[in-house]
Amino acid sequence: MTEIRKQSRIFLGISAFMAVIAVVYWFASYEPAGTIMLALSSSLAAVCGVYLQVQSEHEPAESVEDDHYLPHSSVWPFGIALGAALAVNGLIVGLGYAIPGLVVIAASLTGFISQSRRRA
Repeated sequence: MTEIRKQSRIFLGISAFMAVIAVVYWFASYEPAGTIMLALSSSLAAVCGVYLQVQSEHEPAESVEDDHYLPHSSVWPFGIALGAALAVNGLIVGLGYAIPGLVVIAASLTGFISQSRRRA
């Protein structure tokens, strides 16, 4: 069994589990918001599982690991995510709090781009 097929079965299993939990949650609480969130998480896992299932059918018989490109480890994606979280929270709280997030995003993007150019 290929690695992608295992992953698709895991996602489809998570989807089935979340669907069962959504049904149990609905009959235990009759609360629509939580039930909808559980159903949406089940749907999201199902989308991932079906996508991986389709990809495993189109996968060549001999998968060569050397063909895959993985970038080097870097701290800049964490800085971008941190800046985005600060900026979004700043938009909720107030514009004055969003400015530091935008500064962190700009600095992280600059570092990420310059690091990528040095490695190329």
